[in-house]
Amino acid sequence: MDRRRLYTVLDPDSSDRAARLFRVVHHVLVALGIAAMLADSVPFIAADHDPVLRAGYYLVGAFFVVEYLLRLIAAPEMPGQEHGGPLRARLRWAISLGGMLDLLCALPAIGALARVPWAHLVGFVWAFKYVRYSPGLASLNRVVRNARQALLSVLLGFAIVLLTAASIAYLLERHANPDAFGSIPAALWWAIVTMTTTGYGDVVPQTVAGRILGGFVMIGGILTFALWAGILASGYAEELRRREFLRTWELVAKVPFLHNIGASLIAEVASLLRPRDFPAGAVIMRRGQAGDCMYFIIDGEAEVQLPSQRVYLGPGQFFGEVALLTGAPRNATVVASQACTLLSLDIADFHQLLGRHPELARIIHAEAQQRPGDVAPTLSEPALAIDESA
Repeated sequence: MDRRRLYTVLDPDSSDRAARLFRVVHHVLVALGIAAMLADSVPFIAADHDPVLRAGYYLVGAFFVVEYLLRLIAAPEMPGQEHGGPLRARLRWAISLGGMLDLLCALPAIGALARVPWAHLVGFVWAFKYVRYSPGLASLNRVVRNARQALLSVLLGFAIVLLTAASIAYLLERHANPDAFGSIPAALWWAIVTMTTTGYGDVVPQTVAGRILGGFVMIGGILTFALWAGILASGYAEELRRREFLRTWELVAKVPFLHNIGASLIAEVASLLRPRDFPAGAVIMRRGQAGDCMYFIIDGEAEVQLPSQRVYLGPGQFFGEVALLTGAPRNATVVASQACTLLSLDIADFHQLLGRHPELARIIHAEAQQRPGDVAPTLSEPALAIDESA
């Protein structure tokens, strides 16, 4: 297997069949390795099935050692590493976060082979192997990175309140409860438990002033964590909106008569799209109806019922654009063969856009002259567009 092919197989975003098979094996072995570690910590299971657990542990560990070596070999094929040389590319990967996590996950097997007695009990690190294959965690990483200033500001406030609460508790409680509040570092345990509203109950203020202070500290802790949650929630919502906008942008840019109109106009068209849901079997549009909008498929599948054949459209494709070009009646019936989520572009909104941008009107007029409404293009045209379709 050449290096490029190896990188494709190991790429978590690859749709290659071998890459999908590798991911299945990888995920199953991670789960088996963690299960073996957990079972080995239960005395009666470990006593009865120790050889099987050890064999499974060594198998999983060996797999991750081999995976680390293969990723190290394939590192020069990563984007942006073409001009640095193989050795430099491998070094960069080895000291990257992904490379260090892979090395960390290979260490339990290396420790087991070196006869380290407790090596089989650190297999929990294999859970980190799932991080590479989780887009949601990648999104969360971007959210935290983008909101780091606000999060650090709240963290600083938390630390100030924590230190202040521990200091005041020490002044109020050091004589009444010297074991728990005999020093400020000792009082910090009470402050942490109280601010996080954990409430273990192992350390309780004895004086009235100390209990009043505890109430204020609990309220301050709730407010602090509410701020953190609000910052992360708003950041995550913004990240989702950004991803949806980019996805919508790509859909709009695929439309033949829209892909050359410029970035600002594509963004304006994308802002006019409205989501619509259709259950399986629902008629989205009928042949002969007046064309009032075009559709972009986000999820699901639509069946185009032409007089001579049936055509199926999936996510990323579109139909109904003749309505925007000429206002001609629909020349095909479209049915949701699966539950569909579509984005619709209304002809009224589109005409208002044309009024604001005369240059777009000229592009549409030229396209309409080349593609009259009563002529349906062949199936070889890109995007399988309907009204014209498909």
